[in-house]
Amino acid sequence: MRWVLALGVIQGLTEFLPISSSGHLVVLKAWFGVASPGAALEVALHAGTLVAVLWTYRQWLGTFIRKLVQRVPAAWRLFWRLALASIPAGMVGLALDEWVGRFFTVGAVILGWLGTSLLLFATPKPGEGERRMEDMGPAHALLIGLAQAMALWPGLSRSGSTIAMGRVCGLRPEDAARFSFLLAIPTILGASILEAPALVQASIPSVWLIISALLAAVTGAVAIQWVKGIVNRPRLWRGFGLYTALAALAAWFIGG
Repeated sequence: MRWVLALGVIQGLTEFLPISSSGHLVVLKAWFGVASPGAALEVALHAGTLVAVLWTYRQWLGTFIRKLVQRVPAAWRLFWRLALASIPAGMVGLALDEWVGRFFTVGAVILGWLGTSLLLFATPKPGEGERRMEDMGPAHALLIGLAQAMALWPGLSRSGSTIAMGRVCGLRPEDAARFSFLLAIPTILGASILEAPALVQASIPSVWLIISALLAAVTGAVAIQWVKGIVNRPRLWRGFGLYTALAALAAWFIGG
């Protein structure tokens, strides 16, 4: 069951770093001949990454909820922007779930990683966008949501796509990253709810599911802090673009 723990670490790191968690999991399972971990483990890993976001932004979320209760206009405006940005991925996930699953292959991941590289290299430099996320319009929120929906393709990073689109829409780097991670809350929560019935028929012992979720939570929190620190540093940000390009090349060379 050690591979279950490894998946927890990989999920936590790659969910928030702009290198695609789905791409890594697909390629690693193909290379090492590991069968699909099943929906129960996916629920546990999703729960872990959700905890990572909630813990990292716990103070901000507490203030945000208080402002919603107090009916502060800016807080409600941001709430509806997050809701709007969540719609595209939700619609695509519900409508094309089985169809999308067929493309979780190494070949598809190679294309996704190359797409991620292009997005990261094309991300505007700091100083080219100074809009706060509370001030963005509904059209920008929808564009970020569409970027998240596209990231259902394996290898195309969800965090990389949404942060890059946020920067294209003029958000400050830190606000683009924050909106991306906050957008993960309804996305991951929705996926976990849909897959939750699988926990009843889990073939993996509960203790391993719990440990894998904890590992995903800890490594996910580390990854979020890392991205928050480098989002203003184009050289390091584009270093991830180089990483995904090399990962695509390695996957193709070994057997894409």
